[in-house]
Amino acid sequence: MGNIIGIDLGTTTSEIAYIKNGRPEIIEDETGKRIIPSVVSYDAKNNKIFAGNKAYNLRISNAENTIQEIKRHMGEDCKVKLNGDDLYPHEVSAIILSELKKYAEDRLGGKVDEAVITVPANFTNQQREATKEAGKLAGLRVERIINEPTAAAMAYGIDNLDKESNILVYDLGGGTFDVTVLELYKGVLDVKASRGNNLLGGKDFDAAVEKYILNEFRKEYGVDLYEIKGINKVKAEGSIKAEAKRVKEELSFQEIGMINIPFLAVLDGEPIGLDIELTRGKFERLTKDLVESTREPVKEALEASNLNYEDIDIVLTVGGSSRIAAVQKLVEELFPGKVRHDINPDEAVAMGAAIQAGIKTDQIDSKKSLVVTDKCNYNLGTRIVGNLNGRLIDDLFDCIIPVDSSIPCSKTKRYYTCSNGQQSVIIDVYEGYNELASKNEKISEFSMDGIPSAPAGQEAIDINFTYDLNGTLEVIATIVSTGKKANKKVVDKRLEIKSTGNLSKYLTSEPIKVEESNSSNSNSGVNLNAWKDSSLASIIKRTIELAEMKLDKVDKSDGDKIRDLLNELKQAAIDENEDLVDELDEKLTDLLFEL
Repeated sequence: MGNIIGIDLGTTTSEIAYIKNGRPEIIEDETGKRIIPSVVSYDAKNNKIFAGNKAYNLRISNAENTIQEIKRHMGEDCKVKLNGDDLYPHEVSAIILSELKKYAEDRLGGKVDEAVITVPANFTNQQREATKEAGKLAGLRVERIINEPTAAAMAYGIDNLDKESNILVYDLGGGTFDVTVLELYKGVLDVKASRGNNLLGGKDFDAAVEKYILNEFRKEYGVDLYEIKGINKVKAEGSIKAEAKRVKEELSFQEIGMINIPFLAVLDGEPIGLDIELTRGKFERLTKDLVESTREPVKEALEASNLNYEDIDIVLTVGGSSRIAAVQKLVEELFPGKVRHDINPDEAVAMGAAIQAGIKTDQIDSKKSLVVTDKCNYNLGTRIVGNLNGRLIDDLFDCIIPVDSSIPCSKTKRYYTCSNGQQSVIIDVYEGYNELASKNEKISEFSMDGIPSAPAGQEAIDINFTYDLNGTLEVIATIVSTGKKANKKVVDKRLEIKSTGNLSKYLTSEPIKVEESNSSNSNSGVNLNAWKDSSLASIIKRTIELAEMKLDKVDKSDGDKIRDLLNELKQAAIDENEDLVDELDEKLTDLLFEL
């Protein structure tokens, strides 16, 4: 069996970490750099594919064959060109992951075949599945996906197990923004709520500077840069993009930055470029709307957590873009005196992923470490025929698992046939917030037949949604009168995970051959007994982890109460008694939080 690593697969940069002597440690690339650009480039001259820093160094001179910021398109049914070949976004990500895997194997001196990979908290089921597929293509088994802010909080929590505090993670990365509220209580890290924007990040700040550069060029030369005859637009764009990113970073620690691009085009037979300054004040005016747009997700996350600004004890700012001076000012304004710098903004997410990997493999003792709970980030439900404002419509969205439900979770609702003699039904699966199903995102569908012919409303169908820690949804439909079942592990219909067939020549690792494990032990280092074979095990595992951790911290009398309920709960899971599992799970959870 190979090693396991934690990976922060970012929009602009990625980081890798592993557990060494019980502690997370960053893995460098072959040049000793800890931060690795999420860039892929094909060097036609040498017929080689590069990823990471080597590809980053080619982003201007080889702009036509370089792909950057592909994470923004993860899960989309679109293709990009590399050396004339079409690739899906998750295939490009697989090239990056394959390179990261190679760095880890060089460092660890052995095979790496598994990874915990982080994603933005607001990634959809579709995007998470695409991320897992990218790992599989890169030769990595990905049984655990963890949200980036949660991973950052784990990097903090591992050194503060005895603390009790409300934590807010403000995560502004290269392409996404997340804010997550968590409670740390005696080693339990409980996610309260997450909000954010998957289309806001450092690249948008770069774009504001790029627009400024183009405007200044127009002022100086009286012509739009890209309208100049014979211009190499791809290389010019690459030069401007690189300079915008550099000066943005420069302005995080100084008041004035110089923009110097010696050659952009040839005008009237003369080479022309741009040499101008950009002050921090001007940069902040250009990007004010971007910074201000992060206020609302912070407010929404607090409201969903039933907390006020004053209730937050610790604020962790992570993601490279959180270093922007105006961002730091905003966070300090919202939470004066509460911003902590205990963790490295660039490395915290990868460190947290490694901690989760260490717990999973018992490299970190889960009973002496963190137990992490998480939340569902979307309403999940189905389309039904129902009454809306006095009208009967067949487009009503009925929520089965509400947003911010603790996961893993399983919920069932009963529905009835709506027409006489109805013998089949299409079960549509949606995520979203609108009362009309068609206004939400349809992520899957499947059919259920064999319903006994009967008058409308007499045949009942139970729909069960089971949502796991990786954000994977399984839907089971049961005809109550016959017990017949139809089920589906939901893979988003917006993206059927597929391959172009062009990837193999670009990979440094073979795609993983074995199927991913679905064992209930895949998310924790807790030792599971006979109950683990139950299909209900994954639903109650969080409660069992909390209970087993609590046993070390309570007196004998309370411990006996916990053990009694714990044993009953495990037996109910073995017996597949779903109603009793729900009842005992609730009782045990209430007891744990009373003690």
